[in-house]
Amino acid sequence: SLLKSLLRMLSDLQIYKDAFEKKFLMATEKLYAAEGQRLINDRDIPEYLTHVERRIKEENDRLVHYLDPSSKWQLIHMVEKQLLSEHLSTILTKGLDDLLESNRKPELLLMFSLLGRVSGGHDELKGKLCDFVKKRGRLIVVNPEKDKTMVQELLDFKEKLDLIMQDCFKSNEQFIVSMKESCESFINTRQNKPAELIAKFVDSKLKAGNKEASEEELEKLLDKIMVIFR
Repeated sequence: SLLKSLLRMLSDLQIYKDAFEKKFLMATEKLYAAEGQRLINDRDIPEYLTHVERRIKEENDRLVHYLDPSSKWQLIHMVEKQLLSEHLSTILTKGLDDLLESNRKPELLLMFSLLGRVSGGHDELKGKLCDFVKKRGRLIVVNPEKDKTMVQELLDFKEKLDLIMQDCFKSNEQFIVSMKESCESFINTRQNKPAELIAKFVDSKLKAGNKEASEEELEKLLDKIMVIFR
């Protein structure tokens, strides 16, 4: 409350910007520049992102409780720049593949929402997501030892990606299109083999018919297989 009265007085005297805000923003920038450098190396990425989210909330609370609203854009932008923009490639290189591999949806959602706050954040995230999909998908397709399980693994992988798109990346159209293109890229690395195995898989499922699954389950499975076949 004391800070609030003092800062309001500076505003009334029209010296808030010159006497206070400039120095405050410089001190804030210095603090977050040092903190970002230190924590990006010391903490794992989910911990780091949770910390960034907390810092943004703290600065918003300061704005509500005692700072002048005119400081908002510069202040929040500074936190985002020093804690996110400056470390964008480290956040993605160090953290994304692990989160995708282990299907850590809350952390992926947090990453999507924080990176959406900074310029180029979503584009970088999308690019790294495509790299992961191609790399991970190629492992399923190119290994002849996996031929027996390939189709089921492809179905599982595609379903996992669809859920991540829906639950973590808010069904963002650009992300969905890029993911689809990445799937096309890896599934065609081995010419017609996946298509041949998909045909055999469908044949075996149809022959087994309702011994293995109900008509409705079979219908759903065939729909999913056709997506991969296309």
